[in-house]
Parts: sequence; C-alpha cells; structure tokens
Amino acid sequence: MTRLPSAVRGSVLAVALAACLAACSSGGSSPTGSAAAPSATPSASPSATPSATVTVTVTESQPSVPVSTSTPPTPTPSRSGGITKVDEVTGRLSPVGKESVVVDTSDGPHEVHLTADTVVLDTQGSVCDKGAVPHRCTSEQLVKALKAGVTFEAKVLITDGDAVKIEEIVRD
Repeated sequence: MTRLPSAVRGSVLAVALAACLAACSSGGSSPTGSAAAPSATPSASPSATPSATVTVTVTESQPSVPVSTSTPPTPTPSRSGGITKVDEVTGRLSPVGKESVVVDTSDGPHEVHLTADTVVLDTQGSVCDKGAVPHRCTSEQLVKALKAGVTFEAKVLITDGDAVKIEEIVRD
C-alpha cells in the first residue's frame, strides 16, 4: 500500500468534506422530507510531485417509501343485522317470566327482554344492597324482587327489544 504525502491527504479530505457539506446544504430532499445521506468516493493518483488530481463523486440515495394501498377496516355492528331501534321509556316495572319485564308507561305497556348484560341500577336497595349507591344489580335479582312484590319505577334504555340499562327513579 502506497502512502500519500500529507499535503495530498489533506487536500483529499478537504475536498471530500467540502463536497459533503455542499450536498447537504444544497436543499436536496427526498420525498419524505428528510435529506438523504450523500456518499463521497474520493480517488487520488499518487505521484512524485506535490500536486495531485482529486476526483470526488457525490451520489444521493433516495430511500424507498412503501405505499399502503389498503383501506382501514370498516367497523361492523356487534349483532348480525345491526341495531335497528333504540328507545327509552319510563314507568313502573312488572315481571313477565324469567327473562322479560313490562314497563307500564303513560303511552301503554312496553315488554322488554332482560339479558345477562342488562345493567340494573337500584338507588334504594330494594333489589340488591351491596356496594355503593346506586347498587349495580343483575336482571335475575330484579325479576326476583319484582315477583316478591317490590315496586320499581325506572327509566329503561332499550335496544332492539333488549333492556340495556334499567335505572331506578325515586319519586318524592
């Protein structure tokens, strides 16, 4: 390996540095908005004289950016067919079997289906009395209390005929 004289080495380094700085400050940017890293390839031919010919090649590489053509998934309803009707009624509850109650409203009776997910909020403790007020009860506890003669006035949120939330109303 032939060692270059220090004057030639210094010139090669200075030219390479100048080329890199010029490429970085020229405003060249990639499609993503960030400047690509230039690479410099200096080549020098050693000679006996102190002058040297230096060639610097600067190339900019453009990073490849993957383009997504997929569309985001469309949310689907939790039930087959989707939700068709949402209603809210207020009235006195009466039991109808193990899985239904009738809400007696000023517009007439509304039968609603109780599910394991039905939220029953009891403020007086007449259905259940565990935990903080309003007590969170099950639909089974509600049916049992109604069959035992408990009077329960409530606001009922209904979705597709199912009671989603039953919240006791206390009248003065």
